[in-house]
Amino acid sequence: MSRGLDKSSIKLYNRSERLDVLGNPMIDERELLYVQIQRDLRAKIETGQWPIGAKIPPEPQLQKTYNASRGTVRRAVDELVRQGYVVKKPGKGTFVRSTSPILQKRLGELASFTQQLSARGLTPATRLLSAKRIRAAEAEGRVLEGFGITGEAEVIHIRRLRLGDGVPLAIQSVYLLPASCPGILEEDLSHLFRLYETRYGVRINVADEIIRVGRAAEDEAALLEIAPGDPVVIRDRVSLTQDGEPFEVLHSVDRGDRFQYRYQIVADSTRLT
Repeated sequence: MSRGLDKSSIKLYNRSERLDVLGNPMIDERELLYVQIQRDLRAKIETGQWPIGAKIPPEPQLQKTYNASRGTVRRAVDELVRQGYVVKKPGKGTFVRSTSPILQKRLGELASFTQQLSARGLTPATRLLSAKRIRAAEAEGRVLEGFGITGEAEVIHIRRLRLGDGVPLAIQSVYLLPASCPGILEEDLSHLFRLYETRYGVRINVADEIIRVGRAAEDEAALLEIAPGDPVVIRDRVSLTQDGEPFEVLHSVDRGDRFQYRYQIVADSTRLT
């Protein structure tokens, strides 16, 4: 049985506005404990101590292990469910589903990569691979179609590796017209949607995206830490401004083992017989 967390050795961070008599922020220890439990359980899954299909200890046992309340333990387990690590089966228990986080994205949902990861409790990070001007003919994806330009035109190419909790998840190439975003190569390119809005007054409201399945090339596999030929999801997107003008073209290669795409099917009653 795992040892309970030594709360005296944990540095606690407050999320409330209450202050103590010395003017220091008061501690919400219960919130931090849930985070620590969640990370400890996740480590057992990622290291293989609890393999796929294994049943994790029930909540009463986890309460004793971590000397925590039922609500704290349940919140930690629910986070693992949300991240795709475990699945709850009514009347049977909670079982390991995956040894790595699975990101579920609804088709039709337009959100930044940072927003998607943060919403699932993962820490997003970006590694800039390159940022330069290239001929449009050298670009991948829907650059010519999206911008309505010829192959001789010049575009800005920003290539980044996107990570969640230190795990590489996607290689993203963003293409922009130089006239639409002057000086962007001198900016911090970690959060592009935010940069578009604050520097250029552009808000991405709608996008047209094509999704297909492919296999990782050798250079892609090396960056994503998978084997060459492993399945990847390829997304080619044209994003429009609030005025309906094309602003960004995205070519993204996502790890096939880390993403799920969910959509809702609605019957057309006029065509059913």
